[in-house]
Amino acid sequence: MALGQAFAATGASSTSGTAAAAKDASGHWAENVLAEWQQKGLLTGYQDGSLKPDQQITRAEFTALVNKSFGYTQTAAISYKDVTPSNWFYTDIAKAAAAGYINGYPDQMFRPNQPLTREEMAVIASTILKLNAADPAASFTDTTSGHEWSKQQINAVAQAGLMNGYARQFRPLDTATRAEAISVLDRSLKLRTAPSANAAVYDKAGNYGPETGVATVGGSVYIEASGVVLRNTIITGDLVISEAVGKGDVTLKNVTVKGTTTIAGGGKNSIHVVDSVLVTVIVNKKDGSIRIVTEGSSSVEQITLQSGALLEEGSGTGSGFGNVDLSSAIPANAEVALAGTFETVDVFAAAIKVNLTSGSIGQLMVAPGAANAGIDIAGGASINNLILNAVAAVTGKGSIANALINASGSTIAQTPGHVSYGNNASAVIGTPLPGASTGAGAGGNDSEPVTAVVYGFEGYILDVDNQPVADMTIHFRKGLAATTGTIAASVVTDADGKYYANLAPGIYTGELSKEGYITTHVVGVSLTTHKNTGQNATAIKIPAADEIRIVLTWGEHPLDEDSHLVGPAPGEQSFHTWFGEKEYFYKDVKYADLDHDDTNSYGPETTTIRKRVDGKYTFYIHNYSGNGPEQTETLAASGAKVEIYNGNNAVPVKTYHIPVADSKQLYWYVFDMNVEGSKLSFVDKNMLTDSSPDGEVGVSPTVNSYTLSVENHAGANDVVTVNALTPGDVVSVYSNEDRSGGLLGRATVANGSTSVKITGLDFPNSSAIYVSLKKPNREESHAVPVTILTEASYAELATTIAGAFKDRILPGTMTVGQTVYLADPAFVWPRDLKVTVMNPQNPATVTEDVYILRDYYVWYMNYNGTAEPVEYSIKLQLKRDFSAVNKEIIITVPSVFTALPESIAYARSLNDPRLLGDINAAEAVVNDPESASEQYLQALIVLHEWFNLIARENS
Repeated sequence: MALGQAFAATGASSTSGTAAAAKDASGHWAENVLAEWQQKGLLTGYQDGSLKPDQQITRAEFTALVNKSFGYTQTAAISYKDVTPSNWFYTDIAKAAAAGYINGYPDQMFRPNQPLTREEMAVIASTILKLNAADPAASFTDTTSGHEWSKQQINAVAQAGLMNGYARQFRPLDTATRAEAISVLDRSLKLRTAPSANAAVYDKAGNYGPETGVATVGGSVYIEASGVVLRNTIITGDLVISEAVGKGDVTLKNVTVKGTTTIAGGGKNSIHVVDSVLVTVIVNKKDGSIRIVTEGSSSVEQITLQSGALLEEGSGTGSGFGNVDLSSAIPANAEVALAGTFETVDVFAAAIKVNLTSGSIGQLMVAPGAANAGIDIAGGASINNLILNAVAAVTGKGSIANALINASGSTIAQTPGHVSYGNNASAVIGTPLPGASTGAGAGGNDSEPVTAVVYGFEGYILDVDNQPVADMTIHFRKGLAATTGTIAASVVTDADGKYYANLAPGIYTGELSKEGYITTHVVGVSLTTHKNTGQNATAIKIPAADEIRIVLTWGEHPLDEDSHLVGPAPGEQSFHTWFGEKEYFYKDVKYADLDHDDTNSYGPETTTIRKRVDGKYTFYIHNYSGNGPEQTETLAASGAKVEIYNGNNAVPVKTYHIPVADSKQLYWYVFDMNVEGSKLSFVDKNMLTDSSPDGEVGVSPTVNSYTLSVENHAGANDVVTVNALTPGDVVSVYSNEDRSGGLLGRATVANGSTSVKITGLDFPNSSAIYVSLKKPNREESHAVPVTILTEASYAELATTIAGAFKDRILPGTMTVGQTVYLADPAFVWPRDLKVTVMNPQNPATVTEDVYILRDYYVWYMNYNGTAEPVEYSIKLQLKRDFSAVNKEIIITVPSVFTALPESIAYARSLNDPRLLGDINAAEAVVNDPESASEQYLQALIVLHEWFNLIARENS
């Protein structure tokens, strides 16, 4: 019998064979749900065709199952030390991070191949479903052996019927099997949809619908958040993309909507219809700034616009948009842009602008009530049949095959291939309208031009301290990112920093200009229905004479680009400003800060060096919000720009534009800057990377706090230990942060060693010490603060807490896969206690390694088939914050000659008739003096398989 190595599945394996899988799961307690998941394409087997339902599932494998079943595909940036882009599970863990249902460990490890515990599974299910956490239920006698963070969630999933215990035990630290995981996820999926049997609401960004197969929603679906991707779904009711989507994106992939699709939200990149079938679509986006794109095999039979929009047909084999109605609800002066091949376009709205930017229209008809429409046909585009039942102005360089004029007063710049007239109508053919594409008709029509109501937009300009900026001039130009060209309007902010721009509907870019300020921009949108408010921006002041300011700007995506500055500080130290540590102070003086952190696109985001320290500074950008669900919101595509201002100068001394590349890397290493008094010199980097740069190479890195431990004994016997070092490293311990005195101790890592221990210290009344690191040929790092326990608290850690970890003889009834607790499960642990197995040692007669799962327990993996018990020595480190105590315990694994009789007695106590035959066979082995250890082992395994089955059936 042995404690053994845990299973770590490949996770990437799959099979197309179902016969072997069915045989593997046949008769299993979870057979039905396993078969259902296989049929839906949510579960794949291994290369040999098996499902291995009773095999432990790893943390990485579970995230893959969760993502696939719940449809999570949005990713977030991750930086776990044990997860790299080359790992098969990298993307799934990035998806899990974005969804927020699982975390890593404080040591920046995820432990992907570590088996998942039942308490972890409970917390994940509770988090995904947002179950109300409840106080621990008294019915479970063993939840004290878990962690404080899991107790309420365990009770919540138990109350929800997602997980159960067995014999009043939840077994929180036991590892979960593949069958258990799938059963819990299946119940979770059903619980999530149960309250909305006739309607589904997706109000969080993410992916919905199965990754493979097709799901059917019996009612209607409401999408109420941007960043939603709905896939592989048949909707028998209606689909509503609500205003709550705002200016964000929604993607439909292989979606069929049998009812009506209503689109009220979305932005300029907007609604993507991929390989989908929509019968009837109604679009009503108030500001008209919405783009709807069909791709692949998509077809939209009928689409009615009640606002301006851009309809675009992408690549693919589908029919795209069928009949397009521009309803009378579209406000005057709104713009409708069309790109693709359209069967029919019927214009019922008056005084709107229709732009065919590319492609063709089979028939475009202007209804009798739709006077003064402007129709522009771009070069290369064409209309086969144009029917004008009201006055219209047709412009552009595109072609018209046939025109039927049924109302007088129209002008057509092109000469159609064939022109017909009805109702004695007339029109001006071949003479373009100068200057405009809408307005009064020509050729004798008496109608007046349509004068639309212009609502405009307004906003506030504030500085980084949220104070209003008065008398700032804003020059607006038409278009997004339009920084040159004709100025459409100029406005000036009032005493409150408020401005108003009386501009026709559209998107405008405003240039902020005022003496003492850096030139930045604001984006304003003028609507067709009401005055748009909240078009705000931040104005950036020119730095003071001795300051250096770094300004980052970018486009609409990604939402959040973060500025990082690493540089030298007084006392041979270094600093790092970023959103987590926005300010760096030394002796109450601010040396640098991230004074404006923009998290909603465009910028500006500013970093300022307030007091110069000569040396090298490193500046880089991190795509904090990630590349988006479609991996298109990349740094490389953001149009980011970095400008550096030296002193009170309105002109940047250096400008960097992000490299344009097909790259999904999350870091932009912009520059290294050398400061020497008032002089700046730059080392251009301007490269996209997978990780952050090292920064100030002349200064040693700080001590990794996860490798540091402190012992605070009575008297001058205190110890500081630091691991993960290299020979020649020097570790120093100080009583103050600035290292100006108070050196408590210092030691150098010896050759051949990776750690150092500083002894003979004494800090009985201190709450903190400060530890620095000096690498060979580099400057000493700044000293990091290290909190310490009092002598009394450390004594408690060394006695009472350590005493709860005791030598133990395992019961003979313990089955392989069960948890072996290293401490008393009833002991109430301090919340901050961390337990680490330092160096498990095996007896020479046992070949398999001890596998320490985590924290307070090990995992029982093999039976001891020898005649004698086997002892395992396990050395532990018990740590609270930085204070640590070492403890050694002995775990004794009984021989099968002891374990089998105990297991027979337990089997009879279960009173399960299914076990009777195997119990009798086991007793025959015990009663036969000639029975060998192998026969004992086989009989033991049979009984323990029953124990496991009964426990799983009741879980």
